[in-house]
Parts: sequence; structure tokens; C-alpha cells
Amino acid sequence: MAHPARVGILGTGVYVPERVLTNAELEKLVDTSDQWIRERTGIRERRIIGPEETVATMAAAAARQALENSGIEPGQLSHIIVATNSPDYLYPAVAIRVQDALGLNGSLGAFDLQAGCSGFNYALYLAERLVAADGRPVLVIGSDANSRFTDWRDRSTCVLFGDGAGAVVAGPVAQGGILASFVASSLNMKLYCETEFNAEVSPFLPRQETTRRHYIYMDGPEIFKFAVNAVKEAIRRISEMSGIPREEFDYLIIHQANNRILEAAARFAKVPMEKLYVNVDRYGNTSAASVPLALHEAVLSGHIKPGDKVLLCSFGAGVTWAAALLEWSG
Repeated sequence: MAHPARVGILGTGVYVPERVLTNAELEKLVDTSDQWIRERTGIRERRIIGPEETVATMAAAAARQALENSGIEPGQLSHIIVATNSPDYLYPAVAIRVQDALGLNGSLGAFDLQAGCSGFNYALYLAERLVAADGRPVLVIGSDANSRFTDWRDRSTCVLFGDGAGAVVAGPVAQGGILASFVASSLNMKLYCETEFNAEVSPFLPRQETTRRHYIYMDGPEIFKFAVNAVKEAIRRISEMSGIPREEFDYLIIHQANNRILEAAARFAKVPMEKLYVNVDRYGNTSAASVPLALHEAVLSGHIKPGDKVLLCSFGAGVTWAAALLEWSG
């Protein structure tokens, strides 16, 4: 059978936990202040996963909404890919647990992908090729609960992260779709998370007090420089690949790690901040969920319209960086 030349996003969905953790509450945990956090990151609050919730339950909730918004029935899917850096278990994969929640056991292939905060872009890059191969939709999810890996005594990291999930259905489109995309990586140990695999201190379960080894560690200034340069390279590379000048990008969805990084990206891309969707103030850094969460809200709020050229760009630990330029098909 003939397959379409273009692959696009057919629908989006999200899930965020109910628990809101404000900067004022963090002031009681560590030596920090609301003003300090806002000035350096733009974050004022973030969502924290509940004890009864998992990365898989968040992913499944976002997936159901994305399927509904796309008009795609679960049985039409060919694959489920979950990008996550904080799986509830080493195995089975989060994606297989989502597959079970959607009643799709045995009917498709489901697997996880780990690429730091670039995970969603990596998963979308792979989904683009899977859809092109057989013309069937792929469910792509980013879901993370980094609060369970966060040292709440470390003010350099605990102010940054929040939990949530975002999902899209990638599938064939008659018009528009993904115009250019790439993924890239390079070893850099300035942001890392070690693990100890035993029942007592498993980082895949709610946080224990017996160890600090599985917490996130980050060299903030170095990661900031990497992130800004990664976004600049991504914009330049996508512009070259697509033949579209960066000034003609209609909207930018960039990983919501830090408001200063977003401002630097806008300056380089020569676009006003109004062309960037910003929700880092409400959610913090939700890791692999960041890009699909921001994309969903930008579409829902009417910022992104059919025909718009939309850049999806992310960067993360590893280090990784990736981007895709879409002509939004609506």
C-alpha cells in the first residue's frame, strides 16, 4: 500500500497532578525565596505526583485525552512509545502498563525511551519513521515524576522540577506535518542521577530516607550554557534542513526548563517572546512531559493555528538535544 509523504500530530493530551507546590512552601524547606526562584528560573509553582499515582497512570490519562482529541481509536494504533526518565519500575516498561490500561494487550508493540528532557522529541522522531513505514498512528507520551528523585534539601535542584505527562497521536496527514527533524547527543556528566537497585532504596518507588544516591545532581551554570547553545544549534539546524528562515517560524515550543533560556532562544531566533509558549511558571521542569504539555496548552488556547510553522525543541541530561519543525495541520 502507498503511504503518505507527511506525518503530523493528530491530537494532544495532558495530565498534571492536583498537588501544587509553591515557592512559598519551598521557603520552609530550604534556604531560598520566592524572589530568588522567580528571578533565576521564572518558576512560581509546580505539580507533585500523589502517593497513589504513578508515571504510568499519568501517562495513561494523557494518552486517553490525546486519543479522544485526535479521533483515533486505540485499536488503530501500531505502537506506544513512552519517553520517561523516572519509570515506576525498571521493568515492565511504562508503555506496556499504558497498553494494558488502554485494553490493548497483545495487539501492538509498546516500549519506553530514555533521553533526558529531550525524550519526547526523540520519541516523536522515531514515531515519524514508524508512521511513514506503515501509515498507522503511533501514540507518543512524555511522562515524568522527577519529584521522587529530588533532594528536597538541595536548593539548586528542588526548586526546578515538577511532575506531569503529555501525549500526542502521530499519524498520516494530507497537508502540513513534520517538515524537518533531528536528534543529537554527546556525553556530559554535568547533570546526572545515580541509582541503587535494591528493594530498600529503589528510586522507582516513593522516596526513601535511607539514601541520597539516587537524587538528581546538576552543575547549574554549565547546564545553562549547554541549554542555550543547544537551542541555538537546533534552531539553526532545523532552519537549514527545512529551508525556512528562523524568522518565519510562527511559534516555538521549547523545553520549559528555565525562563532565561526561553528568552535567550527568542533573541537568537529573532522572534518576540509572544511567539514562545511559556508555562514553566506554573509547572516547573516536567522533563519529558514538558514539550507535549506546552504544545497541548498552546493549541488549546488558540496560540497555534492551522498552517502555522511550529518548532518543537528540547534539551536534556546525557546530554541530548532534538527538534522538529511542523506545519500545524489542525
